[in-house]
Amino acid sequence: LLELILEGVFEHLAPAEAVIFLGDEDGTFQRGPSRHTPGAQADHQLYSRTLLHEVADKGRAALVCDTESDARFADSRSLLDAGIRSLLAAPLLTTEGCVGVIALSSQSDFRPFMEEDLELLTSLASVAALRLWTISLLEEASERRRMEAELGLAREIQLALLPEELPQPPGFELYAVNTPSQGVSGDFYQIVERSEGTELALLVADVSGKGLVAALLTATVEALTAVPISQGLPADQSFRRVNMLLCQRTPPEKFATAFLAVLGVADGELSYASAGHNPALVVRASGEVEQLRRTGLPLGLMESMGYEAGEARLLEGDTLIVYTDGMVEAANATGEEYGLDRLIRVCVESRSGSAVEMGGAIEQDLKGFVGAEPFADDCTLVLLGRRSS
Repeated sequence: LLELILEGVFEHLAPAEAVIFLGDEDGTFQRGPSRHTPGAQADHQLYSRTLLHEVADKGRAALVCDTESDARFADSRSLLDAGIRSLLAAPLLTTEGCVGVIALSSQSDFRPFMEEDLELLTSLASVAALRLWTISLLEEASERRRMEAELGLAREIQLALLPEELPQPPGFELYAVNTPSQGVSGDFYQIVERSEGTELALLVADVSGKGLVAALLTATVEALTAVPISQGLPADQSFRRVNMLLCQRTPPEKFATAFLAVLGVADGELSYASAGHNPALVVRASGEVEQLRRTGLPLGLMESMGYEAGEARLLEGDTLIVYTDGMVEAANATGEEYGLDRLIRVCVESRSGSAVEMGGAIEQDLKGFVGAEPFADDCTLVLLGRRSS
């Protein structure tokens, strides 16, 4: 396209030389495509940087009829020695500002530029800028489509990390949902039966950040947690191992909060560890609520970090609720956050129903609260309810 622009300039204005300068992000100009008439002298120093910036800053074309009589070029011996007698420059203006400058020179044995040349070059520069802007928009649209395709593929891979079907241990109900804020999620959950079905391991994790970077870290944390969980390690020991490995593989600013509970299916006993995660909730059949608070720092912050084991027990009618901060920090149009108190209230009000019914009630209330506002962070919700066998 730039070569075609130069071709049009030479056809209509017949300069000795024409150069297109393209602007950088730092405000400087780099010499781009150029063309000169056979026999005319081509020199990279022929154009005054002062003139280029003047044209770009003011957004207006400039005409120098005679460099010898123009005070701006009195000290420019290289320009005068090269025989440059007339200059013409016009900005390439788009809606985002000046993206470049077309500069023309005429030597002593060429005709000098006139006012009508200035008007014509201004028109050509406007058309050229419009074409460049159109191409830029097409490139952005193409890049956006490519990114959307990559995000779609990343989401498919990420969904494959989540359980296709939830286990159904006797006497218990499960509900789980993961909602990304940017196509891919920095949250994930795992629910695994182990020890020949006598135990159920339930993990919810939330890595720092959002988008593709968070999704990559999510895959790392998922891979690191899969081994100790499958080996039957207790929650606190699993987190010690995962934390050490994550510290060795990622910088300190990349970390994850996580909650891991191991349920004894026969008696409802829970052994858990919480790595800096939001407090999990145990909503009793009576309406009382117990918060299972953190037992250590987030994973990936300190290699020597130890984790304590916490204990709880699910009786008939009780429900364990594990969630990520994207849920309680979801805000409505006025900036008010959903909050832990509101989540607890909905859980208590819906405690007599199944885990699926409670999960649906929470989701419906959350969506009604935020309205049309987008979620600023990923949301994950996992419920484990003990019901009659």
